[in-house]
Amino acid sequence: MKTMLRISSHILLIGFLVSLLVSCAGTPKRYLTVDASLVKQGESEAELLKTLGPPEAARKKQTGQEEWYYYAVHRHFWEHIPILGHYLPGERIEALQITIESGQVVKAVYYVQKI
Repeated sequence: MKTMLRISSHILLIGFLVSLLVSCAGTPKRYLTVDASLVKQGESEAELLKTLGPPEAARKKQTGQEEWYYYAVHRHFWEHIPILGHYLPGERIEALQITIESGQVVKAVYYVQKI
């Protein structure tokens, strides 16, 4: 009887610890600073797609160049704190703009902008 109680308490403890660890897992973050360092001038579109995946946005310029945009919006938990959230840094957009001409990377620009 005691061993059965001991085993069930261990199983319960293990189940609790596993559920605690699983709840800590969030959505994976994208680190555009690292992505920007991987982009090389002269790299092909296919290589870029393999490295970074499809862009969040793209546009074709009148010059024939294409601009691909990778971006992420960062929000901090303190934005939800009354009064304090107003004085601390708020949301910001981290972006990577890649210019492609004739199927090859011409320029890559990384920037951060406050919203």
